[in-house]
Amino acid sequence: MGERCAHFRLADYLRGDDAYHFADAQLTARSGARYHDHDFHEIFWVTAGAGRHRCNGRTEAIVAGQMLLMRPKDRHCVQGTARERLRIVNVAFPSRRWSEVRRKYFADHPDPFESSERHAWRIDEVRGRALHRWSERLGSGGRTPRLIDGFLMDLPDLLGAGAATEEREMAPAWLTEARQALAAPENFSGGTPALARLAGRSPSHVARATVRWFGVTPTELVNDARMEFSARQLATTRQPIVEIALDCGLNNLSHFYALFRRRHGISPRRYRLRAHGIV
Repeated sequence: MGERCAHFRLADYLRGDDAYHFADAQLTARSGARYHDHDFHEIFWVTAGAGRHRCNGRTEAIVAGQMLLMRPKDRHCVQGTARERLRIVNVAFPSRRWSEVRRKYFADHPDPFESSERHAWRIDEVRGRALHRWSERLGSGGRTPRLIDGFLMDLPDLLGAGAATEEREMAPAWLTEARQALAAPENFSGGTPALARLAGRSPSHVARATVRWFGVTPTELVNDARMEFSARQLATTRQPIVEIALDCGLNNLSHFYALFRRRHGISPRRYRLRAHGIV
C-alpha cells in the first residue's frame, strides 16, 4: 500500500477576499507540511539554506537559487536538513488563474508546469532580484487578483523561458515617461489614444512596446491608472462613486465596477467602507 497522502484545499489558507496564499517560511528537518497533494497550483523558491523535496515518490536535494512549480496532482513535501535550515517563499493560487493567464498570453508556448524541468528551475542573479521584488509585492498589502496575475504573466521570464528579465528593466525613456504621465486624471481619462499621444508614437507601436516591456496591453495600462486613482479617491474623499467613474473617463458604471473588482478584488463601495474603517 502506498504512503498516506494528505489533501490540502486552498480555501483553508485564504482569508476574506484573498486571491492567493503567500508565505515566507523557515523549515527544519522536522518541520514543514506533511506529504500531500492539493487542489491548487503552487510555486515556491528557495531563498536560503538547503533541504529536501520529496515529490511523487522521489527525493531530491534543493538549495538556494531554485524555483519549483507544483501541479494539483503532484504529491510532495519540503523539509530542511539536520544541519541546515531551509527558507522558502511559497505562492499558492487557484489553478484557473494560471489557465486564464496562459490562455491569454502564452497559449502558443509550452506549459512550464508540465515541463520535465519544472522541478528545480535554476534562477540566476538577475532573475533572483526580480523574484525578490515580487516577493515584497506579493507579501505586502492586499492579496489581489491583479498582483497574482502580474506575477504569473512574468513567470516565463523568471524561468528564462521568455524575454530576458533585464530587458523588462530597460524600457525606453519615451515609454517610461508616458506611463508616468498616464497617472494624471487628465491623461488616463483619454484612454489609449491619450497614451499614444503622450508617447509620441503610433497606437500600434505603443501596443507592441507595452506588451514587450511591461507585459500588459495599452488598455490594461490605462485601466491600471484609472483603478489606482479611483482607489485613492474612494479612500480619501466622499465623492460619489458615479462621479469618480466619470473622472476616470468611464461612462458605464457597470464597467467601472467590473474593472475595480478585477483590480482590487472587491467592489468600490466595500473598498470605501474598509478604507474608512466602517464595519
